[in-house]
Amino acid sequence: MINIKKYVLFFSMFFLLLITSSNCIASEKSPQISFYDVLTKDEQKLFIEEFGKKPVIVEFFSFLCPHCYELHKGINQKKLKNKIPKNVKIIKIHYGKIGQEDGLSTVLGYAWVVAKMLNVEDKVIGPIFDGIHKNASIHDYNSIKRIFVKNTGITDNMFHAAWNSNIAKILFEKEYDLVEKFGIHLVPDIYINNKFIINLSNLYSSDNNNFYKNYINLIKKLLKK
Repeated sequence: MINIKKYVLFFSMFFLLLITSSNCIASEKSPQISFYDVLTKDEQKLFIEEFGKKPVIVEFFSFLCPHCYELHKGINQKKLKNKIPKNVKIIKIHYGKIGQEDGLSTVLGYAWVVAKMLNVEDKVIGPIFDGIHKNASIHDYNSIKRIFVKNTGITDNMFHAAWNSNIAKILFEKEYDLVEKFGIHLVPDIYINNKFIINLSNLYSSDNNNFYKNYINLIKKLLKK
């Protein structure tokens, strides 16, 4: 089983370091803290080639990431959807480079593409996150399957068929390749309209009491740019 405490400690320390370094960089450039950056033309081109030109929010996340869990709890998918235009597509891509030594990251990445295939993402994302960070009940294929059967109503056979399908394998490889293509090294990582990347550390350090409110307002603002 993955040592969850180890990852919590690592990411907590890393996040604090990120906040400090981000503030130092911002102070060198300008007295005003930036809550987002504009992607380079080449980076924008890569995103557009993959996701098209329609309004989109792309979030790279990992079920093993404590900050991704906190972001999910603070802003669930339904709440965010109710605050943004209905034509905005939200795409969540699993980052598979955490927890590779025991294979759990692969299992979770597979679970996410299967959830997409079965169109049950909103029904399983919370229980999977809780199973990792809250009650430590997820460690293998069978524990993942129980989450799907309990929360979506699909059968064991349906889950098994989806899991072992060629489509799942292709989607899993594609998501892993996207992480490499876009050079993702830290999650959560949020991109708006293939043009902007949100500086979560700056946003949090500027006003942590209103972080989630400010986060949604920033997304709404960037979607209009």
